[in-house]
Amino acid sequence: MTSVPDPTQGQTIHIVALGWGLAGALVVLYALCALVLMIVPGLPLAHGWLGLFSTAPAGSVRSWAEGIVGSLAFGWVAAVVLGLIYNRVAGR
Repeated sequence: MTSVPDPTQGQTIHIVALGWGLAGALVVLYALCALVLMIVPGLPLAHGWLGLFSTAPAGSVRSWAEGIVGSLAFGWVAAVVLGLIYNRVAGR
């Protein structure tokens, strides 16, 4: 009896693609939350997400800059950690 090969065996995640994907998603989410804050200033949900990436006052230029840079950095850190761990485990 022959065994069916596992299609996931040996497949890896491309860390650079994952990095750009996660970083881009976090930047878009940050921008959406910042825009919601500008449109509906009293909405408490937007403030929590914005506080994850910036300590500047919400809605300021510094907050936008820190938030975008922080989102890019955290996206890449997450991609490297996730990609390396996944690729190590998937290789077994």
